Amino acid sequence: MRLLTFAIAVVGLAACTEAFIEKKSKDAINVDDRLAISGRVCTERPDRNGFPVKVVLVADQSGSMCVSDPPGSQQSNGFCEMAAATLNVTGSTEPARVRALRRLLQGFATQRNISVALVPFETNVKGVYPTRGFARPDDPMLLSRVTALQSELGKGTDYQGALAYAYSLIASDIGETQRRAPNLLPRTRYVVVFLSDGVPYPRCAANDNLTQYADDINPELVWEDSLGAGTFCNEIDADIPPADRITTFVPGTDRNQNYQLFSYVDPLMELRDQFNIGDIRLHTVLLFNAEAVRACGPICQDLYGRYARWPGPVPVADGPAAAKRIAGWTLQQLAQRGNGVYQEFENFAGIAQLNLGALDYSSLFSRNVMKSLFVQPLSSEPGALDRIVDSDGDGLIDEEDNDFTFATSRFDPDSDGDGFDDLFEATRVSDGFKANARDGRGCDPMSPLTLGCRPSDRDGDGLSDFAERYLSQWMADNTLIDADADGLPNGVEVRYGLDPIRPQRDLDTDGDTVPDVDEIRLGSHPTRRDREFREKNGLQYALRQTVQNDDSVCYDFTVSNLQLVTPPIRAGFSRQGFNLFKVWFGEAPEASVASDYGTWKAACVWAQYDPPSVRVPAGPEAQPLTNANFVVPGDLVEPAHYDSRCVGTNPSRGQTGPVP
Repeated sequence: MRLLTFAIAVVGLAACTEAFIEKKSKDAINVDDRLAISGRVCTERPDRNGFPVKVVLVADQSGSMCVSDPPGSQQSNGFCEMAAATLNVTGSTEPARVRALRRLLQGFATQRNISVALVPFETNVKGVYPTRGFARPDDPMLLSRVTALQSELGKGTDYQGALAYAYSLIASDIGETQRRAPNLLPRTRYVVVFLSDGVPYPRCAANDNLTQYADDINPELVWEDSLGAGTFCNEIDADIPPADRITTFVPGTDRNQNYQLFSYVDPLMELRDQFNIGDIRLHTVLLFNAEAVRACGPICQDLYGRYARWPGPVPVADGPAAAKRIAGWTLQQLAQRGNGVYQEFENFAGIAQLNLGALDYSSLFSRNVMKSLFVQPLSSEPGALDRIVDSDGDGLIDEEDNDFTFATSRFDPDSDGDGFDDLFEATRVSDGFKANARDGRGCDPMSPLTLGCRPSDRDGDGLSDFAERYLSQWMADNTLIDADADGLPNGVEVRYGLDPIRPQRDLDTDGDTVPDVDEIRLGSHPTRRDREFREKNGLQYALRQTVQNDDSVCYDFTVSNLQLVTPPIRAGFSRQGFNLFKVWFGEAPEASVASDYGTWKAACVWAQYDPPSVRVPAGPEAQPLTNANFVVPGDLVEPAHYDSRCVGTNPSRGQTGPVP
């Protein structure tokens, strides 16, 4: 157990110093109008299934695999059968890669958070399973496809097409997850395993007249057209069967050049930051069986023996070594760019021990910790020196609600009932909104477009469903409470004119040296330089963290220096001075707390201040909150919710809540 005292609730701090706490002015503070809110809130025990690991197995199916990792067949009595006679390999009925993939899937079978896609490739990508997305590791069809790898060998080795497919598969899955369950993206790990026995084939160069091309000594240069592929590269002879043609290749252009391979790996890695993914890795595995190549002899010369080294040729005997250097360099570069691991196996004994389980497929699972905790006063707004009454909590102070400009109700946050609160419309007059006139872009129960509608905020982020729909062109997702994962709910950011999809962690909109996030937690205004207000009325936070036996974490908190105001009497009520405070709590996995969108809940507290005679509670602290008082934000948006679910004396019933 440890005590944390700080002015800003920041996750991961072991302690906070006085440097984080702004000194309060001793002048003009009336202790009678100050309140402290305390309580306990606990994180949920995380579900391991909520941390997906998605594995893409990209397996080379070129004909040379029956030499590197026998046995194998090209579905005809051809090269592989002739090679098998020269290799004299006995006792093996299943290639090592098939055994390794089978063992890997068996190891995954009991882990419900792991799913797999198999991407075999040769001249083209063929036999992918599943045809879309990912499958369970114990899917019988997936296991059947792995078994079939040894009898479906082709001719080419089109790295470019295989990497393009892996990229599109992952990008598509990210898009689908973002639409369906975006909160899973920061908790997801994508792992690509690229397994091959050699270099890309064919390689084509658009420029056939360079003075020097790449070789095993200079693999970073442009590669010449692969030997024997000149017709293919420049015009694709009609005699070449369609099955042996790369379907996306345009004659006379580059193919499988280094830059083209990297052009899929680099964007794959960029998806992590672009879509806030937990982790993406590309591992590469080289099966280069030097013993088998030597045993194969002349029949394998076209595969391994003829390489040009500028300005002269490589001796045939040195061809296999040159091929291995080229393959090793290429796969190492891919793994390096893919933030992964490169492995190689180079003889019968080594390949027989091939084990893909040594790579990292672990999930990002970790216990949940606090991402954010702050109090939002809903009955007042920060003014020049003190808080100013905002009776309905819409962000417009009562004076603005009542004035001629907006002519809105100070007791109704959405005066015209169209699903856009008064502040939202008042700050978008230039977009045609009027806070006191129903807008056709919102809710109109009589309109055929929204017949029988009712304004709502289903996710409880403080933005109505209609507001989120209107902002859809720049809102990342209308189901995320904190769309930019900066620790502030979307509605809170929009309320103060901030961008809910641009993280505010380090932004200081008003340039007063206090970041926007910190200003909101302190209760000041992030777009106004209000240091004097903050010194006097800045909120103070204290936390005590305790790890529970079930691996949840509980936080005992106190938030003090909350200024009470005196809202006027509402119609139908006989008393005034009711203050409403909302306590936001966001939690996220410890391993990804900064980037995770978080899981949110909220609680609320009523207090009454009507000097000189009324103050409820009489003491400095409100009734303590318990973890049970915290509910999902969508259950704390309606006036009736606040009356029944908040602690303290509420204005509707004049009694202490929560009310059954």
